[in-house]
Amino acid sequence: SCSLHLSEPKPTGRRGRSTSLKERQTSRPPNERANSLDNERSPDPRCHLQIPRKTVYDQLNHILVSDDHLPDNIILISTSEWQGQYLSNVLQNHGLPVVCTCTTADVQAAFNTIISRIQRFCNSNSITPAPVKIAVAGAQHYLSAVLRFFVDHLTHKTPDWLTYLRFLIIPLGVHPVSKYLGSIDYRYNSLFQDSAWRDLFYKAEAPVLVQDNPDVVARVTQYMLGDSDDAAPVGSLLSSTSPQISPSLKEASPTPPSSPSVHASFCSSPGGGQGELMGLQVDYWVAPSEKKRDMEKKDTSSKNTLKCTFRSLQVSRLPLGGPEAGPQPTMSMTVVTKEKNKKVMFLPKKTKDKEVESKSQVIEGISRLICTAKHQQTMLKVLIDGVEWHDVKFFQLAAQWSSHVKHFPLAIFGHSKGPY
Repeated sequence: SCSLHLSEPKPTGRRGRSTSLKERQTSRPPNERANSLDNERSPDPRCHLQIPRKTVYDQLNHILVSDDHLPDNIILISTSEWQGQYLSNVLQNHGLPVVCTCTTADVQAAFNTIISRIQRFCNSNSITPAPVKIAVAGAQHYLSAVLRFFVDHLTHKTPDWLTYLRFLIIPLGVHPVSKYLGSIDYRYNSLFQDSAWRDLFYKAEAPVLVQDNPDVVARVTQYMLGDSDDAAPVGSLLSSTSPQISPSLKEASPTPPSSPSVHASFCSSPGGGQGELMGLQVDYWVAPSEKKRDMEKKDTSSKNTLKCTFRSLQVSRLPLGGPEAGPQPTMSMTVVTKEKNKKVMFLPKKTKDKEVESKSQVIEGISRLICTAKHQQTMLKVLIDGVEWHDVKFFQLAAQWSSHVKHFPLAIFGHSKGPY
């Protein structure tokens, strides 16, 4: 999804210049093994060291049978976890167009092939291709991997390519984007956010006996078919949906929440206590409001700084309550900082400090944010869309992509509050 989490900073003895997340995306240790999608600590989802499996191409060739005809639907499933393995078996038994992917190389191969076939269709046909619906079945980090390849490819394509694809989100585990879709579309909510679906697919361990309830095939088929008149990309409903699940991040928390929330909620680190403390400097720029925009033509944004000890920091790109009404995309940040109370005199004993308390604050309308560890020897662990990045000195968040790819088209039944 759409989340980024900060965790406890670890003092290290290493020296040298700081390394940003952007630099980490283009470099990796030579001795680091190729990661699979079930390893959520991948420093680079675009790793080219892996070799895609032959079964991926076999399944794609079975679906993409002709250059003159594109399929209506393709289902990409992360089979590195038991949930995806179970779902792929069930859907394949019913003849649905499934592509099983275990590594990022598999995902990249699948995406490269799909884009290539669409390009060949455009080269040999004068008509505009109908949108290909690509279902993405997996956890939050799996959608993040798909999104990266989407941005990488379409950044080098003409803008009309944004209409050639529609993505359908099938959650297999905690999934902030799916949770948000359920909050704005009651039909989607009834399919993938009800207790029956969660009880089956949100478990870490595979159950000994899995029954066919809920009717998985019926739910997936209903979502894929949908009502073409009602189905719409989320990007058209929001001023910009894509950054909530983009490489420029969305949610952040030094103490990872037990259940990531699209509403930027917090909790202490698992195991209780009051959470870990960390010294951070957060510089953020607040986008001007519509009224201030005319008054501040020269200075279009204002910089603010928070420099203190944090219990938690979370930044979310997902709207807090339905579609955004603002003229430009922004982020919201929730921080919980350490606050020491005044000293209290216990006569005739010595003066002592009261227990450290926490202060929570929500800041909205942020267009850009930079977070840096206060101490040079401190390294951060950052979780972006379910993928962990280690030994990070600083990171930067933006509310919008810099390329012309401003939206990630997600198919839903319709935008409605519904009876829930």
